[in-house]
Amino acid sequence: MIGLTALTFTSCKKGEDDPGLSFRSRKARFTNTWVLTKYEKNGAAQDISGTTYTYDVFNNGSLTRIVDGTVFGFATRTEKNGSWEFANNKEDVKITIDNNAEIYNIQRLATDELWLKMLKDGDTHIYYFESKQ
Repeated sequence: MIGLTALTFTSCKKGEDDPGLSFRSRKARFTNTWVLTKYEKNGAAQDISGTTYTYDVFNNGSLTRIVDGTVFGFATRTEKNGSWEFANNKEDVKITIDNNAEIYNIQRLATDELWLKMLKDGDTHIYYFESKQ
């Protein structure tokens, strides 16, 4: 009985660092306001200070990307609308903004943490987000 219970909880886990047990669906956890807190390229932390990246992700498959920062001492804000959908049995997410679709592997999707991994041009990019809600 214990083995069957452990197998059931483990099989619900999609991302390699996902929580072992969640009472919310993967879609419910992904639908959130996410703020980028850390970005790594090929294992090295990249400087994201001075700019805030936020994704408002909605249950209907739409999202808004907001970038707040400064250019030459002036505050800037860019908002772009797009869409999202799960791919590869919900192990990946496809995000499309301005007709540019990118697929990210979901490394961790918890209520308060989201880690996305992308391989692009031979480089490994990992984006670490925290829930704003």
